[in-house]
Amino acid sequence: MQGFDMSRRTFVGALGAVASVAGLGLVGCGGQAASGSGADAALTGSISCSGATSFQPLVEAAANDFMDANPDVSIAISAGGSGQGLSQVAEGSVQIGRSDVFAESKLKADQIEGLVDNQICIVGMGPIVNANVDIDDISTEQLKGIFTGEITDWEEVGGTKGTINVINREAGSGTRATFEDAVLDGAEVPDSFRPVAEVDSSGTVVEQVAATEGAISYVAFNYFESNEGVKALSVDGVEPTRENVESGDFNIWAYEHMYTRSDEDEATAGVTQAFIDYMLSDEVQNGAVIDEGFIPMTDMKVQKDAEGNVTAL
Repeated sequence: MQGFDMSRRTFVGALGAVASVAGLGLVGCGGQAASGSGADAALTGSISCSGATSFQPLVEAAANDFMDANPDVSIAISAGGSGQGLSQVAEGSVQIGRSDVFAESKLKADQIEGLVDNQICIVGMGPIVNANVDIDDISTEQLKGIFTGEITDWEEVGGTKGTINVINREAGSGTRATFEDAVLDGAEVPDSFRPVAEVDSSGTVVEQVAATEGAISYVAFNYFESNEGVKALSVDGVEPTRENVESGDFNIWAYEHMYTRSDEDEATAGVTQAFIDYMLSDEVQNGAVIDEGFIPMTDMKVQKDAEGNVTAL
């Protein structure tokens, strides 16, 4: 982030609980309803937002602009994964829980009561490998074999002989849940299978894949070009592009959710809703959403329900 006024905001990028002040990424923001333009002098207060790392950069970018218009509001942004974001918004320790998956897949029925699902945009995800791996396309079946431990050498999928080193996201990650739903399709991962590492953020995934010979993992599209040491693979001959996600030809994608509570305290409910409205405004949808590598809701030609069923719009 550039040009911070350090008297108003700082970003530390902490992974700890939002309830703790230490280690939180504080990004001031302010805003108003769906138009997203101008300042609202009535907006004041602080809110907290935790969860999925896949679209944290988008939320940060939008929050910066939101604050520039309304300097009397701040939002604390932390990571931790979709599971943490959903759990914390359900228990009321944060006002916004970011998630790559529907709350139904992570929470019990009584925890979902009172949650409001704000679907902000679409995230495409796909496999990445160390840049020295000499394949450019892989089948869904081959991916399933790799991530269940049945395929262990690149020679088995058309590459040069060498050990496949799997780097996974940790349990609770929405990115992991989305990838496994699309690729494993219910296949059980044996207890004997151990990846090289399980990491807690998409940025760390990219770093470790770049640094590990023969490595493979998966990240959101917006992380594909963040390191020259990795490259993205096509799946079943379909390139991982925005256009192919929009048409439904590339099937590893998810909604980026920002869950809120319908019974939020009046002291923060107004500013929380103002920020959600801003995220859904034309300004953000046609600006930061696209700039940060995501897909506006209105561009999709297919939709997906909580059970993973995809239908045409």
